[in-house]
Amino acid sequence: MNQQKIENQRSHEEFTFMANFLFKSLGYDLMDSPRPSPRTRWVVMLQRSYFMLCIVSTFYEAFMLTLRIIQWESLAGSPSKIMRNALHFFYMVSAQVKFITFMVYRKELRLLNNNLKDLYPSDEQKRKEYDVNSFYLSRSTRYCVYFYYFVMILMAFGPLIQSFIVYYVFEKAEFPYRKIFPTQLSFDSQTPFGYLVAYVLDLTYSHLIVNISLAADLWMMCMSSQVSMHFAHLAKVLTSYRPSREREEEDCYFLRTLAKKHQLILRVHKDVNEVFGILLASNLFTTASLLCCMAYYIVVQGVNMEGSSYMMLFVSVSGQFYMVSAHGQKLIDLSTSIAAAAYENKWYDGSLRYKKELLYIMTQAQRPAEISAKGIIIISLETFKILMSMTYRVFAVLRQTVQ
Repeated sequence: MNQQKIENQRSHEEFTFMANFLFKSLGYDLMDSPRPSPRTRWVVMLQRSYFMLCIVSTFYEAFMLTLRIIQWESLAGSPSKIMRNALHFFYMVSAQVKFITFMVYRKELRLLNNNLKDLYPSDEQKRKEYDVNSFYLSRSTRYCVYFYYFVMILMAFGPLIQSFIVYYVFEKAEFPYRKIFPTQLSFDSQTPFGYLVAYVLDLTYSHLIVNISLAADLWMMCMSSQVSMHFAHLAKVLTSYRPSREREEEDCYFLRTLAKKHQLILRVHKDVNEVFGILLASNLFTTASLLCCMAYYIVVQGVNMEGSSYMMLFVSVSGQFYMVSAHGQKLIDLSTSIAAAAYENKWYDGSLRYKKELLYIMTQAQRPAEISAKGIIIISLETFKILMSMTYRVFAVLRQTVQ
């Protein structure tokens, strides 16, 4: 029974569950599910209220952070404060860009998800033919997501736990009032009530930016992997097809059907690129900035609890962008595999008309399907390599300049 459960092919809902759940945990239903029954409407009202609280907290904290950076006197002379606030700023900008992009493209995203759902193999037998499980989030990718979220939870509740340990275990005279973010707010957070309000703001703010940052990348991965799945299936079908000169009409009909399916998948890919291309290109800059700030902050902090937590954050952010780059590379490789499949097809057994139509498909499939910002920055493993190289160079210059 367990073996049968393992062999079952995943449904479309399972593909999108993790990405959709991150939005739902914020109280926002990105996919606009059917209206709830009257008994559950109060739950929906609570969810919407929490989502509004997250938005208010985010814009308030973003405003205060920007204000404190403009008021340079509070940061000047302390490289540690500068780096931590810069880290906070770039992470906030990255999440804000993703959040605004998703709000602007939410209708297109829903339509794109519905189109992919319609194209998804409907029954178990077809899913086995498509080998859908091999295109689901890999085990290493899921572990990377879990580790990322574990680090974020640790950093979110760590200051509160440290404050209680310092006050009760070491019996300090005053409660430390440590917060998640170093930003000085517009009210006094060094009192019990002020600290409670500040920590609630920090928690809801961090919940939104962490979930948005991760959910945006997961949506890109689950949608691009489905497009890759269709490309791989077309290549598989084309490779295995055996033409014959006696069956010219049947062979050409097969090629026309396959070409139409290929064009349909290319249109879906174009929609994926429209939603995620510019978003991921902007994410490249903010991720590089984040990694530089984290690397320098780790060196400044040295071997302590905060330095270790930022080291784990560095690994998790690098892993997150690697996952995105790997899915972009997979899309490139499998989109061009159709051209290779046309060459491997036993075209020499087909008619002249069949060969001409097959040549047309081969020509069309030689151009890779990429996720890019107007073709300038292409999301691939080469991009990840450039990112890490850029991070190291900027970190080296930054460290030398500050010293």
